Amino acid sequence: MRKALHHVQTLPDKKRYVEFFTAILSVPVLITVIILNVASLRSEKAEKKEPDQKQVIVTIPSVGTKEDTNNDREPTPKEPSPTGEQCKKEIGPISISYPEESTRVSDNPVQISISYEKDGTYCAAVWSYRINAGRWSDYDDKSIALYNLPKGDINFELRVKSIVTGEEKVLSRSFTYDGDGSEPKATDTPTVTPATPQ
Repeated sequence: MRKALHHVQTLPDKKRYVEFFTAILSVPVLITVIILNVASLRSEKAEKKEPDQKQVIVTIPSVGTKEDTNNDREPTPKEPSPTGEQCKKEIGPISISYPEESTRVSDNPVQISISYEKDGTYCAAVWSYRINAGRWSDYDDKSIALYNLPKGDINFELRVKSIVTGEEKVLSRSFTYDGDGSEPKATDTPTVTPATPQ
């Protein structure tokens, strides 16, 4: 009895040993928990990266079937892609050779002659035109024929564009058209009658 009583009375003194052993045993448990948390965080990051690495983006170009009717938008060039490495990436020497500036023209149609060297030194170019500050035509590299021009002064503008760089250059030519057959017919001209007050 005395021994048991003595052990019970000395228990508070032995409590510090129990706390010491408990603290020593808790250190490996804490280290294990930290290692497991770090490992799970790394595996979550790896799982998030895997879908990004496997993702494939496919771009399909859209092909329009209807022509754009908006007058403010510029037409797009209708030319095959040039080889930009083999030619000078600028607009080559270009000029309007016919009709000459300030001349009188009577042909119908009026053939506009454009001098542009297509010898491969300069990259390909396309052009569009307009008459008397009207709407620009579509880009093309073909010759130009103007039918049924109105009589009088004509301001012809030619906008040249490099296919490779997109650089633009505008040429202008003024001439007078006095050809026959270009006047509108009497049936084409609407007649306006003033309204009578009632």
